[in-house]
Amino acid sequence: MAEFSRRRLLGAVGAAAAAATVGSTAACSDNARGATGGDYDIPTFQAAPELDVQPYFTSETAGMESVYTEPVQTFFKSVERGPASGGTVTSFQLTWGDPSTPLEDNPYWQELNERLGVSFEPQFVPQPVFDQKFATMLASGDVPDLVFVNDQSAVNLQGIRDGAFADLSETLSGDNILKWPNLAARKEEIWKASLKDGRIYQVPSIVWALTNLPTVRTDLVGQTSVGLAPANADELLTVLKEVTALGTGPGGQQVYGVNKYEPVMWRRLFKVGPDWQLNGDGDLVHATETENYKAMLEWLAQAWAEGVFDPVAMTTNPADIISGSAFAWEAVSGTFTTPDGLALKQHDLPGATWDYFGLPGFDGSEQLVVRNIPYGRSTCVSAKAAEDEEQLHRILDVLDYFSAPYGSEEALFIGSGIEGRHYDFDENHIPIATGDFPTELGVQYVAVVSGDNSYRGHPNQTPWAESFSQVMESMAQNSIDRPLTGLEGASDTFVAKGAQLQTLWDDYERGVVTGRESAGDLESFVSNYMSQGGTQVRDEYTQALKDASE
Repeated sequence: MAEFSRRRLLGAVGAAAAAATVGSTAACSDNARGATGGDYDIPTFQAAPELDVQPYFTSETAGMESVYTEPVQTFFKSVERGPASGGTVTSFQLTWGDPSTPLEDNPYWQELNERLGVSFEPQFVPQPVFDQKFATMLASGDVPDLVFVNDQSAVNLQGIRDGAFADLSETLSGDNILKWPNLAARKEEIWKASLKDGRIYQVPSIVWALTNLPTVRTDLVGQTSVGLAPANADELLTVLKEVTALGTGPGGQQVYGVNKYEPVMWRRLFKVGPDWQLNGDGDLVHATETENYKAMLEWLAQAWAEGVFDPVAMTTNPADIISGSAFAWEAVSGTFTTPDGLALKQHDLPGATWDYFGLPGFDGSEQLVVRNIPYGRSTCVSAKAAEDEEQLHRILDVLDYFSAPYGSEEALFIGSGIEGRHYDFDENHIPIATGDFPTELGVQYVAVVSGDNSYRGHPNQTPWAESFSQVMESMAQNSIDRPLTGLEGASDTFVAKGAQLQTLWDDYERGVVTGRESAGDLESFVSNYMSQGGTQVRDEYTQALKDASE
């Protein structure tokens, strides 16, 4: 594992600076004016209370969060006001599993109502039919008080445009939001990115700007002529070929250079940048129109032809992947914040060793990382319910409770339930589910997260804390924002046809990699992509960027 200081890394930001035109973002004033109202102030940011443990690593680099290796030992109270004195708050919320146990048989729901001081009445909507049920709900005119909204969905976005949800700009303006400290525990850029027509219609969740990174099988790559630090795309290809040539690794498992195709990793390697980016003339162009993207396709096609990918690497079913690989694309939540992660991998395959990997740039410079949009799932408030100020404040009180940050008593209850019934603390003072009464907890509202957004490594992953921090910090130093952050929904064509265009793009790219298509036909593909909606998307985003800069 590389030697590393816990002090904040300094240094190589040149690649990110040089890419400024690729990912520049339109300016947004702290004081906003929208088409539907007058001036207001972006909600004041008030940080959540500090945790009772110290971070392992801290950073001031955009996109990087603090890293913790110790769980909190004491939980603070984030909601100081008492419960409400009655009333009802309804919700329309997404569920991925079974609906919650009914109220009369559910001690968790009963306790939740007591803590809120209201009767919380959720409507559970399964993910596969969410948009369909959402459209039906809008058409009925009966909009629940709190509604889960995915503003990348045409149906969901239409609800905002049609006036189904309240404009909360004045209610949450400036210090007004401090009435709800958990809602205030969101930085200003999160609010700015989620505005619609310059107004606040959503209470957005915090998210990590960087959520994925490569891992490396050091036992395999350490046997190659290049070693553990390939400096460019050519050296990386040599490593992939030499690992594949090994045939098997510890335990006799078949190994390849790569066993699952993940486009984002290769786009970082070849510094492709965001899907839509500004060229040197300030014009909006698609990533497929760039020379770097073409170079990436040619390199990947060669790599596939050399046999460094598992033949089933394009599968959509993870169960199909049974081989090992030199490099893998992993989620932070799947390797560092979980009790399993890299620790379990090494336990299950004696002789195999893993670490996090700092991807180079294809030409020997640094990689180019595109940060995620700065907000995640959102919640909207019914416009009709908001007409009653008392009810609006009751709704926001409930949402404030559900938005309790990590380390708080409220977040512990919301996420884990009742101690002794739903969870117990383990030896690290981490709440572990008992496995009993699993459907009782389904009632809690899932669409809001606030407060500290650190990477909270599980104690099992502490041996990798240094390399995790180093690789993530380097990624952040070489990361850029998207020029369209906060404007994704400004293109009606993208909202309506974005999924169709993405499928068209994915099919061509994977076809080139596997030899079914040719990189030489890229110009023809771009022409087809633009004719099927890409041109309209570009023109609408160009106008949105112009409007945002005025």
